[in-house]
Amino acid sequence: MNHKLRFLIPLLFLAVGISAQQRRLTIKDSLTNEALPYASINLLNGFGLFTDDNGQVTLEKDAPKTIKITYMGYASKEVALDKLTNPIIFLQPEANALSEVKVVNKKGNGKRKDFTVKPQLHDNINKMYWSSIGQQYAFYIPNTKKDGILKSITIPLIVKDIHQGMAEDPFETNPYGTMVNIAFMTNANQLPDKKLNDFEKKVVIQSNTIKDQITVNFDQEIEMPDDGLFVTFTIIGKTNKQGNYQPEMPYVIQEFDKKKKVKIILPNYALVEAPKGQLTYYRNVFSNITKWERITRPMVYKNEKEYPFLNVGIGYTFSGY
Repeated sequence: MNHKLRFLIPLLFLAVGISAQQRRLTIKDSLTNEALPYASINLLNGFGLFTDDNGQVTLEKDAPKTIKITYMGYASKEVALDKLTNPIIFLQPEANALSEVKVVNKKGNGKRKDFTVKPQLHDNINKMYWSSIGQQYAFYIPNTKKDGILKSITIPLIVKDIHQGMAEDPFETNPYGTMVNIAFMTNANQLPDKKLNDFEKKVVIQSNTIKDQITVNFDQEIEMPDDGLFVTFTIIGKTNKQGNYQPEMPYVIQEFDKKKKVKIILPNYALVEAPKGQLTYYRNVFSNITKWERITRPMVYKNEKEYPFLNVGIGYTFSGY
Protein backbone atom coordinates (compact mmCIF):
# COMPACT_ATOMS: atom_id res chain seq x y z
CA MET A 1 0.00 0.00 0.00
CA ASN A 2 1.22 3.51 -0.83
CA HIS A 3 3.04 4.95 2.22
CA LYS A 4 1.22 8.24 1.59
CA LEU A 5 -2.14 6.65 2.25
CA ARG A 6 -3.52 7.34 5.67
CA PHE A 7 -6.45 6.14 7.69
CA LEU A 8 -9.33 8.45 8.46
CA ILE A 9 -9.62 6.80 11.86
CA PRO A 10 -7.42 4.35 13.82
CA LEU A 11 -7.41 0.61 13.26
CA LEU A 12 -9.16 -1.80 15.57
CA PHE A 13 -7.67 -2.92 18.81
CA LEU A 14 -8.46 -6.07 20.73
CA ALA A 15 -11.21 -5.86 23.31
CA VAL A 16 -10.21 -5.20 26.88
CA GLY A 17 -10.53 -7.98 29.43
CA ILE A 18 -13.27 -8.43 31.98
CA SER A 19 -12.77 -6.46 35.16
CA ALA A 20 -14.15 -6.92 38.61
CA GLN A 21 -14.96 -3.22 38.62
CA GLN A 22 -17.47 -3.47 35.79
CA ARG A 23 -20.90 -2.01 36.46
CA ARG A 24 -24.04 -3.71 35.09
CA LEU A 25 -27.14 -1.54 34.64
CA THR A 26 -30.73 -2.27 33.64
CA ILE A 27 -32.96 0.39 32.04
CA LYS A 28 -36.72 0.09 32.61
CA ASP A 29 -40.02 1.87 32.08
CA SER A 30 -40.97 3.64 35.33
CA LEU A 31 -44.67 2.81 34.91
CA THR A 32 -44.72 -0.74 33.57
CA ASN A 33 -41.37 -1.96 34.91
CA GLU A 34 -40.64 -3.34 31.44
CA ALA A 35 -37.06 -3.42 30.19
CA LEU A 36 -36.12 -0.94 27.45
CA PRO A 37 -34.03 -2.70 24.78
CA TYR A 38 -31.53 -0.69 22.71
CA ALA A 39 -31.71 2.34 24.99
CA SER A 40 -28.93 4.81 24.20
CA ILE A 41 -26.18 5.07 26.82
CA ASN A 42 -24.23 8.24 26.06
CA LEU A 43 -20.86 8.27 27.85
CA LEU A 44 -20.65 12.06 27.27
CA ASN A 45 -17.15 11.76 25.87
CA GLY A 46 -18.04 11.35 22.19
CA PHE A 47 -18.76 7.63 22.62
CA GLY A 48 -21.66 5.48 23.72
CA LEU A 49 -23.40 2.12 23.42
CA PHE A 50 -26.86 0.57 23.61
CA THR A 51 -28.64 -1.77 26.03
CA ASP A 52 -29.34 -5.35 24.96
CA ASP A 53 -32.70 -7.13 24.43
CA ASN A 54 -33.19 -7.18 28.21
CA GLY A 55 -32.43 -3.48 28.68
CA GLN A 56 -29.06 -4.31 30.24
CA VAL A 57 -25.58 -2.94 29.64
CA THR A 58 -22.17 -3.46 31.26
CA LEU A 59 -19.84 -0.49 31.64
CA GLU A 60 -16.11 -0.97 32.07
CA LYS A 61 -14.16 0.50 34.99
CA ASP A 62 -12.82 3.29 32.78
CA ALA A 63 -16.30 4.54 31.82
CA PRO A 64 -16.98 8.22 32.66
CA LYS A 65 -18.60 9.00 36.01
CA THR A 66 -21.69 10.53 34.40
CA ILE A 67 -23.80 9.07 31.57
CA LYS A 68 -26.94 10.18 29.74
CA ILE A 69 -29.69 7.68 28.95
CA THR A 70 -32.20 8.28 26.16
CA TYR A 71 -34.99 6.23 24.61
CA MET A 72 -37.55 7.25 22.01
CA GLY A 73 -40.75 8.35 23.74
CA TYR A 74 -39.12 8.77 27.17
CA ALA A 75 -37.60 11.65 29.09
CA SER A 76 -33.79 11.54 29.00
CA LYS A 77 -31.90 11.13 32.26
CA GLU A 78 -28.35 11.93 33.34
CA VAL A 79 -26.96 9.57 35.94
CA ALA A 80 -23.92 10.01 38.21
CA LEU A 81 -22.55 6.48 38.45
CA ASP A 82 -20.56 7.05 41.64
CA LYS A 83 -23.78 8.08 43.41
CA LEU A 84 -25.91 5.25 42.02
CA THR A 85 -27.20 2.85 44.67
CA ASN A 86 -29.58 0.82 42.49
CA PRO A 87 -28.44 -0.89 39.26
CA ILE A 88 -31.98 -0.47 37.86
CA ILE A 89 -32.61 2.93 36.26
CA PHE A 90 -36.14 4.01 35.42
CA LEU A 91 -37.13 6.34 32.57
CA GLN A 92 -40.36 8.34 32.55
CA PRO A 93 -42.59 7.90 29.45
CA GLU A 94 -43.51 10.98 27.45
CA ALA A 95 -46.39 11.57 25.06
CA ASN A 96 -45.34 10.18 21.68
CA ALA A 97 -46.47 12.38 18.82
CA LEU A 98 -45.05 10.18 16.06
CA SER A 99 -47.50 8.90 13.49
CA GLU A 100 -47.91 5.19 13.00
CA VAL A 101 -46.94 3.44 9.79
CA LYS A 102 -50.09 2.78 7.80
CA VAL A 103 -50.88 0.37 5.01
CA VAL A 104 -51.79 2.67 2.15
CA ASN A 105 -54.76 1.78 -0.01
CA LYS A 106 -54.90 4.74 -2.33
CA LYS A 107 -56.48 4.43 -5.75
CA GLY A 108 -54.73 6.22 -8.56
CA ASN A 109 -55.34 6.50 -12.26
CA GLY A 110 -54.39 3.08 -13.56
CA LYS A 111 -52.63 0.08 -12.10
CA ARG A 112 -50.00 0.53 -9.39
CA LYS A 113 -46.54 -0.42 -10.67
CA ASP A 114 -43.18 -1.17 -9.09
CA PHE A 115 -40.19 1.01 -9.94
CA THR A 116 -36.62 -0.01 -9.09
CA VAL A 117 -33.38 1.95 -8.81
CA LYS A 118 -30.38 -0.39 -8.90
CA PRO A 119 -27.53 -0.04 -6.37
CA GLN A 120 -24.08 1.04 -7.56
CA LEU A 121 -21.65 -1.72 -6.61
CA HIS A 122 -17.87 -2.04 -6.51
CA ASP A 123 -15.19 -3.65 -4.31
CA ASN A 124 -12.53 -0.92 -4.28
CA ILE A 125 -11.33 -0.52 -0.68
CA ASN A 126 -9.93 2.90 -1.59
CA LYS A 127 -13.51 4.03 -2.15
CA MET A 128 -15.29 2.82 0.95
CA TYR A 129 -16.55 4.14 4.26
CA TRP A 130 -16.76 2.51 7.64
CA SER A 131 -18.97 1.69 10.62
CA SER A 132 -18.58 2.06 14.36
CA ILE A 133 -20.96 1.84 17.30
CA GLY A 134 -23.38 4.77 17.19
CA GLN A 135 -22.49 5.76 13.63
CA GLN A 136 -25.63 6.84 11.75
CA TYR A 137 -26.18 7.26 8.02
CA ALA A 138 -29.05 8.93 6.16
CA PHE A 139 -29.79 8.18 2.49
CA TYR A 140 -32.23 10.39 0.59
CA ILE A 141 -34.94 8.79 -1.56
CA PRO A 142 -37.07 11.12 -3.69
CA ASN A 143 -40.76 10.54 -4.38
CA THR A 144 -40.96 10.55 -8.16
CA LYS A 145 -44.36 8.89 -8.64
CA LYS A 146 -47.86 9.62 -7.45
CA ASP A 147 -48.76 8.00 -4.11
CA GLY A 148 -45.31 6.43 -3.76
CA ILE A 149 -44.87 3.52 -1.35
CA LEU A 150 -41.35 2.38 -0.43
CA LYS A 151 -41.09 -1.41 -0.51
CA SER A 152 -37.38 -2.20 -0.09
CA ILE A 153 -33.86 -0.77 -0.07
CA THR A 154 -30.56 -2.29 -1.20
CA ILE A 155 -27.29 -1.10 0.36
CA PRO A 156 -24.03 -1.67 -1.57
CA LEU A 157 -21.33 -3.10 0.70
CA ILE A 158 -17.64 -3.99 0.51
CA VAL A 159 -16.76 -7.35 2.00
CA LYS A 160 -13.05 -6.66 2.62
CA ASP A 161 -11.90 -4.57 5.55
CA ILE A 162 -9.10 -2.01 5.55
CA HIS A 163 -6.56 -4.47 7.00
CA GLN A 164 -6.82 -6.56 3.82
CA GLY A 165 -5.19 -3.75 1.91
CA MET A 166 -1.96 -4.66 3.70
CA ALA A 167 -2.42 -8.39 4.34
CA GLU A 168 -4.36 -11.33 2.96
CA ASP A 169 -6.48 -11.93 6.04
CA PRO A 170 -9.05 -9.56 7.57
CA PHE A 171 -8.26 -7.96 10.93
CA GLU A 172 -10.92 -10.03 12.70
CA THR A 173 -10.85 -13.68 11.64
CA ASN A 174 -13.72 -14.78 13.90
CA PRO A 175 -17.13 -14.32 12.24
CA TYR A 176 -19.50 -11.86 13.88
CA GLY A 177 -22.70 -10.02 13.14
CA THR A 178 -23.41 -6.29 13.18
CA MET A 179 -26.87 -5.13 14.23
CA VAL A 180 -28.23 -2.13 12.35
CA ASN A 181 -31.39 -0.20 13.16
CA ILE A 182 -33.36 1.10 10.16
CA ALA A 183 -35.76 4.02 10.47
CA PHE A 184 -36.99 7.02 8.46
CA MET A 185 -36.61 10.79 8.72
CA THR A 186 -38.34 13.67 6.98
CA ASN A 187 -36.66 15.79 4.34
CA ALA A 188 -36.13 19.49 5.12
CA ASN A 189 -34.33 21.32 2.31
CA GLN A 190 -32.32 18.21 1.43
CA LEU A 191 -31.33 17.54 5.04
CA PRO A 192 -32.57 14.82 7.43
CA ASP A 193 -34.92 16.50 9.89
CA LYS A 194 -37.34 14.65 12.20
CA LYS A 195 -38.21 11.00 12.72
CA LEU A 196 -40.95 10.30 10.19
CA ASN A 197 -43.01 7.61 11.92
CA ASP A 198 -42.80 4.88 14.55
CA PHE A 199 -41.22 2.35 12.18
CA GLU A 200 -37.95 0.69 13.22
CA LYS A 201 -36.39 -2.53 12.00
CA LYS A 202 -33.32 -4.36 13.30
CA VAL A 203 -31.15 -6.14 10.73
CA VAL A 204 -28.06 -8.27 11.43
CA ILE A 205 -25.26 -8.31 8.83
CA GLN A 206 -23.05 -11.39 9.22
CA SER A 207 -19.35 -10.95 8.44
CA ASN A 208 -18.90 -14.54 7.19
CA THR A 209 -21.88 -14.43 4.80
CA ILE A 210 -21.80 -10.79 3.76
CA LYS A 211 -22.08 -10.17 0.02
CA ASP A 212 -21.70 -7.07 -2.11
CA GLN A 213 -25.15 -5.84 -1.11
CA ILE A 214 -27.92 -6.32 1.41
CA THR A 215 -31.60 -5.93 0.57
CA VAL A 216 -34.12 -5.07 3.27
CA ASN A 217 -37.79 -5.61 2.53
CA PHE A 218 -40.31 -3.69 4.59
CA ASP A 219 -43.13 -5.66 6.20
CA GLN A 220 -45.24 -2.52 6.24
CA GLU A 221 -45.81 -0.24 3.29
CA ILE A 222 -43.98 3.01 3.89
CA GLU A 223 -45.88 5.97 2.47
CA MET A 224 -43.46 8.42 0.89
CA PRO A 225 -44.01 12.15 1.52
CA ASP A 226 -44.21 14.42 -1.52
CA ASP A 227 -40.68 15.71 -0.92
CA GLY A 228 -39.22 12.24 -0.32
CA LEU A 229 -37.64 10.83 2.82
CA PHE A 230 -34.33 9.76 4.35
CA VAL A 231 -33.64 6.14 5.25
CA THR A 232 -31.39 6.00 8.33
CA PHE A 233 -28.94 3.26 9.29
CA THR A 234 -27.77 3.33 12.92
CA ILE A 235 -24.99 0.93 13.93
CA ILE A 236 -26.01 -0.75 17.20
CA GLY A 237 -23.04 -3.09 17.62
CA LYS A 238 -21.85 -6.69 17.38
CA THR A 239 -24.04 -9.77 17.83
CA ASN A 240 -23.27 -13.34 18.90
CA LYS A 241 -23.70 -16.46 16.76
CA GLN A 242 -27.43 -16.48 17.50
CA GLY A 243 -27.81 -12.92 16.20
CA ASN A 244 -28.37 -11.38 19.64
CA TYR A 245 -26.78 -8.00 20.27
CA GLN A 246 -23.94 -8.04 22.80
CA PRO A 247 -23.19 -4.57 24.25
CA GLU A 248 -19.51 -3.67 24.42
CA MET A 249 -17.55 -0.51 25.03
CA PRO A 250 -17.15 1.37 21.72
CA TYR A 251 -13.44 2.02 22.22
CA VAL A 252 -10.28 0.59 23.74
CA ILE A 253 -7.59 2.53 25.58
CA GLN A 254 -4.02 2.33 24.36
CA GLU A 255 -1.59 1.34 27.07
CA PHE A 256 1.22 3.64 25.99
CA ASP A 257 -0.66 6.95 25.83
CA LYS A 258 -4.10 6.16 27.38
CA LYS A 259 -5.87 7.53 24.31
CA LYS A 260 -9.23 6.11 23.27
CA LYS A 261 -9.29 4.28 19.94
CA VAL A 262 -12.63 3.68 18.25
CA LYS A 263 -13.56 0.13 17.33
CA ILE A 264 -14.33 -0.24 13.64
CA ILE A 265 -16.85 -2.91 12.64
CA LEU A 266 -18.64 -4.01 9.49
CA PRO A 267 -20.43 -3.07 7.31
CA ASN A 268 -18.26 -1.02 4.96
CA TYR A 269 -20.09 1.03 2.35
CA ALA A 270 -19.19 1.36 -1.33
CA LEU A 271 -18.79 5.06 -2.19
CA VAL A 272 -19.42 6.86 -5.46
CA GLU A 273 -18.60 10.43 -6.40
CA ALA A 274 -21.50 12.89 -6.16
CA PRO A 275 -23.85 13.56 -7.85
CA LYS A 276 -24.00 9.80 -8.48
CA GLY A 277 -25.66 7.68 -5.82
CA GLN A 278 -28.22 8.87 -3.32
CA LEU A 279 -27.54 11.99 -1.27
CA THR A 280 -25.75 10.66 1.83
CA TYR A 281 -25.13 12.16 5.27
CA TYR A 282 -23.59 10.77 8.44
CA ARG A 283 -23.10 11.60 12.12
CA ASN A 284 -22.54 9.80 15.43
CA VAL A 285 -25.53 9.73 17.76
CA PHE A 286 -23.22 10.01 20.79
CA SER A 287 -21.29 13.02 19.57
CA ASN A 288 -21.77 16.52 20.93
CA ILE A 289 -22.05 17.58 17.28
CA THR A 290 -25.57 16.79 16.11
CA LYS A 291 -25.15 18.35 12.67
CA TRP A 292 -25.35 16.02 9.69
CA GLU A 293 -22.21 15.97 7.52
CA ARG A 294 -21.39 14.92 3.96
CA ILE A 295 -18.70 12.33 3.29
CA THR A 296 -15.71 14.34 2.07
CA ARG A 297 -13.12 11.58 1.66
CA PRO A 298 -13.02 7.78 1.82
CA MET A 299 -11.76 5.69 4.72
CA VAL A 300 -8.33 5.41 3.08
CA TYR A 301 -7.23 8.68 1.50
CA LYS A 302 -4.26 10.61 0.11
CA ASN A 303 -3.34 13.81 1.91
CA GLU A 304 -2.48 15.66 -1.28
CA LYS A 305 -5.65 14.67 -3.14
CA GLU A 306 -8.83 16.77 -3.22
CA TYR A 307 -12.01 14.72 -3.09
CA PRO A 308 -15.53 15.61 -4.21
CA PHE A 309 -18.52 14.92 -2.00
CA LEU A 310 -19.18 11.19 -1.84
CA ASN A 311 -22.44 9.26 -1.67
CA VAL A 312 -23.53 5.67 -1.18
CA GLY A 313 -25.25 4.36 -4.28
CA ILE A 314 -28.17 2.65 -2.56
CA GLY A 315 -30.89 0.96 -4.56
CA TYR A 316 -34.59 0.84 -3.75
CA THR A 317 -37.96 -0.32 -5.00
CA PHE A 318 -41.17 1.61 -4.63
CA SER A 319 -44.62 1.41 -6.13
CA GLY A 320 -46.75 4.22 -7.48
CA TYR A 321 -48.79 5.44 -10.42
